Amino acid sequence: MEALKKVKEVGLSILPVLLLVTLLHFFVTPLSEGMISSFLIGGVLIILGLSLFLLGTDIGLIPIGERIGSAVTRKKRLSLLLITALLVGMAIIFAEPNISVLLEQVSLVAPSISPLSMLLSIALGVGLFLMIAMVRVILHVGLKWVYAISYLLLLVLGIFSKPEFLGIAFDSGGAATGPLAVPFIMALGVGIAHVQKSQTDADNFGYVSLALIGPTMAMLVLSLFSGDGNTAVQTTSSVPQIQPFLSLFAPSTQQVLSSLLPLVVLCILYQIFLVRMPARQLIRMAFGLVYASLGLILFFVGVNGGFIPVGYQIGYQLGQLNESLLLVFGLVIGAVTVLSEPSVAVLIDQVQEITQGHLRKPIMLAALSIGVGGSGLMAMFRIIHSLPIWYFLVPVYGLAVLLSFRIPDLFVGLSFDSGSVSSGPLASTFILSFAIGASTSVGGNPVSDAFGIIIFVSMTPVVIVQLLGLLYKRKQAKLEKGGKGQ
Repeated sequence: MEALKKVKEVGLSILPVLLLVTLLHFFVTPLSEGMISSFLIGGVLIILGLSLFLLGTDIGLIPIGERIGSAVTRKKRLSLLLITALLVGMAIIFAEPNISVLLEQVSLVAPSISPLSMLLSIALGVGLFLMIAMVRVILHVGLKWVYAISYLLLLVLGIFSKPEFLGIAFDSGGAATGPLAVPFIMALGVGIAHVQKSQTDADNFGYVSLALIGPTMAMLVLSLFSGDGNTAVQTTSSVPQIQPFLSLFAPSTQQVLSSLLPLVVLCILYQIFLVRMPARQLIRMAFGLVYASLGLILFFVGVNGGFIPVGYQIGYQLGQLNESLLLVFGLVIGAVTVLSEPSVAVLIDQVQEITQGHLRKPIMLAALSIGVGGSGLMAMFRIIHSLPIWYFLVPVYGLAVLLSFRIPDLFVGLSFDSGSVSSGPLASTFILSFAIGASTSVGGNPVSDAFGIIIFVSMTPVVIVQLLGLLYKRKQAKLEKGGKGQ
């Protein structure tokens, strides 16, 4: 029953894109023979793969994540807590599917950037900022101050970093908060919350959004010590090609096993020396890992066999037809993505629970849809005109940091976390490949122009949830004033 529920959730998030691309194929941008069928088969494989993966994560990884968080906090040893945060953060990134897809796409357009250096930098960034997230809760440091200092550091590093790295750096953060990292990090936070003596509801949030900042900062630091990363796409050699699905199973299996190994080893070590789960739960965890592995294999086969090549072609053909079509598609795909993203539904339920139903679901859903749709449009506008990413990120995140000092504390971490969960697997697969194709078609440089689209999907939900928090604060103030008047 749980498996069918996962299939339904993932299917609802992928189906709109399948329908949209099919309509484009028949009426606007006809794809070459075999591409549309490969895309649809790839979509089915992605739905099945992500469903199995999420089911396996729920069964096998989230329970041990909670137990690790509780166990290390009970020990009351700060050094153990910090080491755990670092190791868990790094192991998660090695296994995160969004990061694997991002590395492939970066290699496609910028072969001068080392995938291994990127992977290690992103993993270290997540580990370090997961440490900061945990220390913040233990020492009761205000989350808004952590955000303010972190984003100020990002701005300073960005000024001195190579422009070609900026989009990739910010997308690294967006991709790091993917379908594996988010639930595992949240489970770790829940485990810590269970054994904290003085814990507020606001302390349950902020882990995921801080994990987004870490990879971005690490990549900007990497750019300071790297060579020239400005490698333009060569359309004749860099176009992703449709490949037979059967030929992708062997490399995908090898990739999955090698990426999951560090996380599995880490869980085994904590089980032996610290957690000591009963045998029944260990067997259940083993089944969960098998489900997750099989799901990841299907996911990578579907992504590489259908989604990435077709996303590139759709973006390229729309750009060749009319640049205005790119703006329209960016708006539509952004709005559709957030409407169908399962994690967004969870976010809305959280906001409703926090506000006791004062902020209605249709209003929140419409606001998020308009916001992310606008992000998609802005991303395409930036690609068409080759505008610096700072023109968009500084105003939005600057406003977000300022608003964090005006809204209730409960909404601070929740708002920044909402941006992290809005960029699901679609952003790092189809939408990013679409952006690369669009940039190539208009004669831009995808390294500096196309990358950054994942963070565009992530940034507007932050401000929207904060504005909802501000609205809730004013409603509460009116209710209190009315109560006193009586």
